[in-house]
Amino acid sequence: MTVAIFSCIVVVALLGHGYFWVAIVNRVHGLAGPRKFIDGTTLICLFAFLTLPIVLLISGQELFEHWSAGWEESASFPVRYLQFCVAFCLGQFLLKLAAAKVKNDPKTLRQWRREPVSYEIEVDSELYHGTYPKLLSWVPGNQSLQLRVDHKQIVLPRLHPRHEGLKIAQISDFHMTGRIDRAWFEMIVAEVNRLEPDVIAITGDIVETESCLPWLAQTVCLLEARIGIYFILGNHDKFVNLSRTKEILTASGQTCLSGRWLQVDWNEAPVILAGNERPWLPEVGDLEEAPARGVDDLPLRLFLMHTPDQIAWARQHDADLVLAGHTHGGQICFPLLGPVACPSVHGTRYTDGVYREGSTVLHVTRGLSGRTPLRWLCPPEIALLELVR
Repeated sequence: MTVAIFSCIVVVALLGHGYFWVAIVNRVHGLAGPRKFIDGTTLICLFAFLTLPIVLLISGQELFEHWSAGWEESASFPVRYLQFCVAFCLGQFLLKLAAAKVKNDPKTLRQWRREPVSYEIEVDSELYHGTYPKLLSWVPGNQSLQLRVDHKQIVLPRLHPRHEGLKIAQISDFHMTGRIDRAWFEMIVAEVNRLEPDVIAITGDIVETESCLPWLAQTVCLLEARIGIYFILGNHDKFVNLSRTKEILTASGQTCLSGRWLQVDWNEAPVILAGNERPWLPEVGDLEEAPARGVDDLPLRLFLMHTPDQIAWARQHDADLVLAGHTHGGQICFPLLGPVACPSVHGTRYTDGVYREGSTVLHVTRGLSGRTPLRWLCPPEIALLELVR
């Protein structure tokens, strides 16, 4: 075996090494366990991620000579770990290829165009507050303030004619922490209003520090929609007073769907709305009392979920359209390798985009911000969804 071939094997193994430890972190962050457990597991994975390549480097000669040792032979841990990482990397590539075939199926996502937003404010490092955010703002290719409007036509199999053409603006994951200036969120709200949506759906993680609660009055509370504005909360909203956040938003005329279902009429045709904040917030109702489908497959069932991990729950209750956030679109994506960070028990399966499972269509937005203001190949998103038959 030549050095060149072995070098390629090492590169594949290093990719598999990264995939493996990031996969563990992603799944742990999709759970509702104690914060100390989640943070502790993350630190352990980070330690393993940084130190195991050093172990392999120290064992370089042994790896070169015995990397292909069969399972019947005695081999050291570095050799077996190299083999495992190569196999894990190849497995991840196959899974990503399979996932790509079901994401954004043109039979469900009929049209899609991404529109850059023209800013009315100067987008520069002055919008970042604190040393850490400002340092990240100088990272080449950081798209954390490069807002996009994703216009999507979504086909719903059971859509009533009266609901055809309805436009829903989905926004999620503001993560108001003070690290990004309030002016950024004011601009987002102005852009959503400019789009003149019929409905606005907010899918959680709005504000997470007490100092940013007053921002709601100048930002989210100023949203406008012809039919209505509906919201749920997310796991990061637990960092502040949940009831206070709900109180501020509902006082502005918005409707909270946290752990409940609601029947309304849109364009004189019934719609069932529900909000699922599992696994972090109180249990959502089981919808046993929701009206059954009648003539023309009404009512339309639209569910807001903070995480796409609850897709099985949505299918169980026969949802037509499910809107979710939480994943930030992976936040950091690489060419060919795809998204990296995705806090989900499914890993990177539902990072962003449109998915159809049976008669249920799931849309996962990339969200607007994050605690860490760094994005690569994953710009923040306002999703404008047009419902079509």
